[in-house]
Amino acid sequence: MVTNKIIDIIITITAWVVLPVQIVTTFVLGILVNLTFGLLLLPFSLIWMVLFFGPLLGLSYVWERIRFARLFISAVGVPLAVLGDIFVSLIPSMGEIESRVVKLLYCQTFPFTWRFHEFRSSNLNIDSGRWFPLNEVLQRASKDVAIRQYLNTLYKQHDLHKA
Repeated sequence: MVTNKIIDIIITITAWVVLPVQIVTTFVLGILVNLTFGLLLLPFSLIWMVLFFGPLLGLSYVWERIRFARLFISAVGVPLAVLGDIFVSLIPSMGEIESRVVKLLYCQTFPFTWRFHEFRSSNLNIDSGRWFPLNEVLQRASKDVAIRQYLNTLYKQHDLHKA
């Protein structure tokens, strides 16, 4: 939980710089993506998958299973999650807001990224027992309107599967 709170604090601090830069980069890169007929999004997606998504998911998986490695994993994962969040913020979403929100959540939920992935893709119950911290992390991340709307939709889907 401490690891995630550190990520939240760092993202909040860096937002003062990232938000103004984000306006410029998303505009300029958005124009470039349109000029390349969307082909510029392919390298962005590859960078996301190789440098951020895969490592965050893998580190989170190991963090859950090997307790004595958590300090090392946190030391690697915190900067990775923050850089991933900044990367996602600076690239254009090109109308795919849900995809951007999910990427931000993968970064902002570290070290619970693996559990968030399971929650998103299956019926993991985060309200009970040992995965309650993920619920708390998602509540903190839901300060953003787009993230809150996505999570509300996700919670409704899980309620439908339970019934």
